[in-house]
Amino acid sequence: MSSGGRRGEDWLCEEQTKDVRLCLRVARRLVRRRTELQELDLVRTESLGRVLALDGKLMLSERDEPFYHEMLVHPAMLSHPQPRDVLVVGGGDGGTLREVLRHQTVEHATLAEIDQGVIDAAREALPGVHQGALDDPRVTLQVCPGEDFLPRNPDAYDVVLVDSTDPVGPGEALFAEGFFRNCRGAMRSGGVLALQAGTPFYWPEELVAVLRRLSRLMPHVCTYLGFVPVYPSGMWAYVLASEEDPLAQLEHVEGRCRDRDLATCYYTPALHRGALALPRFVEDLVAQARSVAT
Repeated sequence: MSSGGRRGEDWLCEEQTKDVRLCLRVARRLVRRRTELQELDLVRTESLGRVLALDGKLMLSERDEPFYHEMLVHPAMLSHPQPRDVLVVGGGDGGTLREVLRHQTVEHATLAEIDQGVIDAAREALPGVHQGALDDPRVTLQVCPGEDFLPRNPDAYDVVLVDSTDPVGPGEALFAEGFFRNCRGAMRSGGVLALQAGTPFYWPEELVAVLRRLSRLMPHVCTYLGFVPVYPSGMWAYVLASEEDPLAQLEHVEGRCRDRDLATCYYTPALHRGALALPRFVEDLVAQARSVAT
């Protein structure tokens, strides 16, 4: 994390690529500490509210975090007719968990987060993000690596959501084929897996690798896109994987959204359908991944 701008100003800067940086002017530093695993910075900005960074990478801002969390969660949750048991891997800030609990069908949600320090910082300084989800009676918190937790819980979940950091450091294991195999093992029949797969604009190889690995394990894998202003390029890729075709569930999404009385900031059923329409260069990446997997 570096500083920049005019003399006397404090800036939070992320090197998004070797040639591109995003810098946010800091109004106040709230938390700055070394957890057991990573450097954690939590600041307040005038434009984006509170911002969380881990090892110099921006994880969320209060202003646009619903854009990410809603698009990770709701396409998967609404692709399942009755998601009762849900696992979130990562996501110690509680934003993904918050969106899961909006679904009235949910009876129990488990959060498997590797870093207790992230949970503690969220409780301390991100109440607007978790909105009490971390302490909801339907939730069980497991502080452990997700890759260790999954094999101990076979056939346990209707939906598995992987809210990971980039595939480096603590997040690297959450992009391995063995991890995806364990995700499938933890899902019940008809279960749905969703994860973030980075930006195809700067990191096309990341999306291709995820699709290639999942396509060897799951019969139905599809890519969709969302917009997250603080993430590199703003264009963000997500992947749905299931034994059932998520596209066949599209006709039910609007009714389920209405029946579950979902209140959202970014997600809509129409956006859900539109997010599956890919730009040509992303279609080409998907085709490349399929050809490699075959």
